[in-house]
Amino acid sequence: MRYLNIFYLFVLLVGLGLWYLNASYNREVISFFGFAENKETEINFNYSVAVAKIHVSPGQRVPKGTPLLDVYRIKSKESLEDQPFRIAELQAKEKSWKTEKEGEIRYIFTQKDLKLQELEADLQKLIEQKKFNDGLYKGLKNVDPDDSGHSPIDSRIRALKREKTLVAASFDQKVENIESEIRAGINPYREEIKRWEAERAFELSNKTIDFQLMAPSDGVVGNIYCKEAEHIPSFKTLLSFYEPNPSLVEGFVQEDLILHVALKDSFLIRSSKDPETYCYGIVTGLGSRIVEIPERLRKITGMKTYGREVLIRIPADNNFLQKEKVVLEFLNPPANLPPVNRRSPLVDLKID
Repeated sequence: MRYLNIFYLFVLLVGLGLWYLNASYNREVISFFGFAENKETEINFNYSVAVAKIHVSPGQRVPKGTPLLDVYRIKSKESLEDQPFRIAELQAKEKSWKTEKEGEIRYIFTQKDLKLQELEADLQKLIEQKKFNDGLYKGLKNVDPDDSGHSPIDSRIRALKREKTLVAASFDQKVENIESEIRAGINPYREEIKRWEAERAFELSNKTIDFQLMAPSDGVVGNIYCKEAEHIPSFKTLLSFYEPNPSLVEGFVQEDLILHVALKDSFLIRSSKDPETYCYGIVTGLGSRIVEIPERLRKITGMKTYGREVLIRIPADNNFLQKEKVVLEFLNPPANLPPVNRRSPLVDLKID
């Protein structure tokens, strides 16, 4: 009988152990780890600057409008020296343009003279031909020369004279057009010269531009990537700036829950170090593929596990630290999941 009692006691203990393991497993199924993220802003410029003074230090909390950096912008010596060269080059092209136009006029006059000489030669041939024909009719009584002026030679002479007039007028019109361009100053390089001259005058008057960089909102200064008196090239980050509190939690859903977590699902977010620090969040993003879960967020650190990334938006008035490890508890899991640690879904959960 004594051995029988020990046997029942042993079975009872085994049952309690199995129940505890099963309960632990069920709790694992509907909770997983993540970390709190502050929204980060990297501050840089699309032009090079020099740092005059740094007013803040990494990790410092600052209100909106707090001076962060004094910087100034200096036009490079090469840029300022290049402008006079460009202007001189364009001025040379401007003079060359006028010379080219005057050369065009001379060429047109030459072509005009050659064409008129050619037409005059043809005209003189016809006139000589007419004189020769008229001489043949002199002294002949039975032949009447055609004095009507409608002979083929007379028609050709009149046509050549009209052609000479038209050709001369055509060449003269071309010359007049070019001379009008020169008088009006319609030079394609003139406007470009004016633009370069105005740009040079502006940059000389603004050779050094000083300004102060302010905090865009309440927040925390992150890393500072510059030193005083350092020249920073364009697009290089000067410093990073964070929101004062995390506004997002990034976690990884184990493969068992991938088909169950959806957008707008509710989660309870607890600090892994202080369970009394918690808030509620809503799923706003889901990863598009299965990835390896970072070791820091695994249930068993030495074992590789895989899951899907999930982004959860949380209220700004929370007490989490940046990159703090948190526990995510599913508040509205599907009915077919184990009921351990189930909570009622939140109604009208609002997060600013």
